[in-house]
Amino acid sequence: MDIKDLRIKLMNEILNGIKVLKLFAWETSFMSKVLGIRKEELHQLRIFSYLQAAHILVMSSAPIIVSLATFGTYVSLGNTLTAPKAFVALALFQVLRFPLSMLANLLTNLIQALVSIKRLQKFLNMEELDPSHVERTGTSGINQERAAIQITSGTFSWESEDQPTLKSMNLKVKQGGLVAIVGHVGCGKSSLLSAMLGEIKKLEGHVYLQ
Repeated sequence: MDIKDLRIKLMNEILNGIKVLKLFAWETSFMSKVLGIRKEELHQLRIFSYLQAAHILVMSSAPIIVSLATFGTYVSLGNTLTAPKAFVALALFQVLRFPLSMLANLLTNLIQALVSIKRLQKFLNMEELDPSHVERTGTSGINQERAAIQITSGTFSWESEDQPTLKSMNLKVKQGGLVAIVGHVGCGKSSLLSAMLGEIKKLEGHVYLQ
């Protein structure tokens, strides 16, 4: 499931930035990344299919194996196997066949449920963003120049324990001004916008938003 999540994340990034990807002719590079992840995913799926086939084989042959083992053990202990005993035992084994075949599926679904619960628990236990990271200044402006957005010595990170994504940022956008944020992929354009909106953790500095 981790490999599947990695592939889905990469595909989402490709689809969201498809224009930039086509502009810089990065199709081959990203295609090789996707195919590499997909190859590993197919390897895991192949192993899962083999195990599932083995499980079906074992569960299909289980009634015969159990019957032979039970009757063989019963006779080896010196008992006499009669027709009534054999037919009653076979009927009991047939009744138990369906619950036993569903046991493996139950374990598989239980494991998937536990993984889903852990993911939900991790998401719900994530630290809430502090709304005070962005200071609202109202319509009067920050200073006499009426800056609409201002970042002073701002350091931001998506995770507290990670290296800062943006460090010592200083930005001032006057009210009514037009500012373009440009740069190569991964330089921090989206992180800067997230910092203005308070959607990324602020480690240092101040963010003022009118």
